[in-house]
Amino acid sequence: MTDAPTLAGLWLDGDACAVDVRESWALSADEMAGLYAAARADDLGLCVVSTCFRLEVVLSGRRPSAELQAWGRRRLAALRPDLDLGRFRVTEGPGAARHLFRVAAGLESAVLGEAQILGQVRRARAEAEEAGALAPELRETLDAAVRVGQWARGATDLGRGTASTASAAVQWADDAIGGLAGRGVAVVGAGQIGRLLLTRLAGVDAASVTLVSGHAPAHHGFEVVRPDALPDLLPRVDVLFTGTDRPVLDASTAEAAWTDGVPRAVVDLGVPRNVDAAVGAVPGVALADVDALGAVVDAGLAARQAAIPAVEARIETSLDTLDEALSALERERLVGDFRRRAEAIRQDTLTYVCSRCDERTCHPEASDAGVRPGPGPCSDPDGLTRTLTTRLLHDVTAALRNRPEHADDDTIRALLSLPDAGA
Repeated sequence: MTDAPTLAGLWLDGDACAVDVRESWALSADEMAGLYAAARADDLGLCVVSTCFRLEVVLSGRRPSAELQAWGRRRLAALRPDLDLGRFRVTEGPGAARHLFRVAAGLESAVLGEAQILGQVRRARAEAEEAGALAPELRETLDAAVRVGQWARGATDLGRGTASTASAAVQWADDAIGGLAGRGVAVVGAGQIGRLLLTRLAGVDAASVTLVSGHAPAHHGFEVVRPDALPDLLPRVDVLFTGTDRPVLDASTAEAAWTDGVPRAVVDLGVPRNVDAAVGAVPGVALADVDALGAVVDAGLAARQAAIPAVEARIETSLDTLDEALSALERERLVGDFRRRAEAIRQDTLTYVCSRCDERTCHPEASDAGVRPGPGPCSDPDGLTRTLTTRLLHDVTAALRNRPEHADDDTIRALLSLPDAGA
């Protein structure tokens, strides 16, 4: 057991493995709830950031980082016993915080500086808070990461140009079929990625834009149809975007709908993947998954790359600020523990003193005669305070006498409000 809380992280992203591996690690809501419940039971802080490009498991607790990492590996192995954990990378301490800051800033994204990840980190923090697994030190770290991400996008060019997966998806489709103007477009899924796609498509002169969702209300400017209507809709669709958590399109359905060989683009942003890879072999169809979008280059890329040093410098200063904030949290915890210990000693002292008093001494009104026979311990303030002081200082005195030789006497004097040694 370690005195101060430590931080550790395990993560999997598109730089370490392809989408087929990442989709096998897509966690369900029940699995996430189970992880949070296990963290609470073991008195650990936990936050899970799960996106189409990455899975981040961030842990905190009063244990060595190696134990936190081992806990995370055990829990992940229990969820996917047949999968190899070797692709997960690990960080600890300041390295774990630095990595989280880089993620929130968009430095680790498939599309440099993409905007979605900051909202995803915020949402993961809220989910951890709601699950009761957001320990104070982890809350402080996540809040600092969000502030870094906000600064990176507001004070630099990191968010300039194609800085979201949705923007990259629309650009890729535009390039794949020679423009979206006059084309029929469909978006499957009304989650965050679907909403971002619709926002991006609002500026495209498409012939039609249809949202396919079983839950979305009527959307201004777009037709909304249910998922079971997709096969009938497909013959009129030239560009299909998917961003949901279920299978959407297989090769046989695509072949039946698209028999004319006209160029079409399908962009699968789902993890697990929504579109069968065999759809890419249907004549005229160009298929991209989320990994393919990292290669999309736009006019703002050079400016975003130029912003990296400034963002990295901000991350380092933010780590120093975080260290100070975490130290302040520890001091507050120490003060709280000391006050609770003092109160416990006070209560024990009162119990001890009162145990030496008989009923007539402490409560003369309860005696038959109603006459106080003489002063007892409860009526001796000098003796009572001496006893209380002795008990309060016992542990502190023992600790001072047994302290390591390298302990800083000046710091100890300052903490205990003692005069200087020469005074």
